[in-house]
Amino acid sequence: MNKDIGRNELCPCGSGKKYKRCCMQKQTSATSAPSFSWMDDEGLHLMEPGTPPSPEQLEKMTEEYQKRIRKSPMWDEMVREFGKEEAERLLHQCRAKIG
Repeated sequence: MNKDIGRNELCPCGSGKKYKRCCMQKQTSATSAPSFSWMDDEGLHLMEPGTPPSPEQLEKMTEEYQKRIRKSPMWDEMVREFGKEEAERLLHQCRAKIG
């Protein structure tokens, strides 16, 4: 949103509400909300402010994540330790998800 919008003006999104009661709140909460990440027995977790991704976006994120694993030294280690077929099966368990 444009910072030149007065808080008492109508919101440019077309809702009919004043900017301060509509997108100004959304913009403020999205920019000030902290993100968190941590690692535990289940893997890496990341929390970010914003709207949840669509199923299509989650699938695309998963594909990209799996591609990066295949290009990493970790992939070579997985193939050495478990064999190619088992490494592929394990790789497909590495998925982006909301939970």
